[in-house]
Amino acid sequence: MVKIIILVLLAEIWVGVGQVLLKKSTNAVESYSLRSAGAIVRLVSDVIKMPSIWIGFFAMVVGLAFWLVALAEGDLSLVFSIGSIQYILILFAAHFLLGEKIDRMKLCGTLLVIFGIILITIS
Repeated sequence: MVKIIILVLLAEIWVGVGQVLLKKSTNAVESYSLRSAGAIVRLVSDVIKMPSIWIGFFAMVVGLAFWLVALAEGDLSLVFSIGSIQYILILFAAHFLLGEKIDRMKLCGTLLVIFGIILITIS
C-alpha cells in the first residue's frame, strides 16, 4: 500500500510540475483571437517554439510512467482515488507559483478531497 501511495504521489507531482509549466508558458504567449485558422496556426507555432512547453510535456510523460506502474501494482479504485491529490497539489502550486487566489470554496473543496482520500486509503 505504501509503495502505491509513493508511486501515485510521484506521478502526481510530475504531472503537476508539467501542468504548471504549460500554464506559465501559455501565459507568456501573446493573446490571439482564435476566430480564424491563421490565428490558431500562429498560436500553435508560438507555443511549440517554447522550451518550457517541451519540458512540461516531458514532466507529464514521466508522471504517466509512474502512473502506469502504480496502476500495474494496485487496484484502479485505490490508485485513481489517491490520484485526486493532484487537485490539492495544483491548487497550492497555482497559488504560490502563478499567484492564483485560494478562496473559501476552493479551500472547502480541497478539505473534502483530503477527507475522501483518507477514507479510501484506510478502507
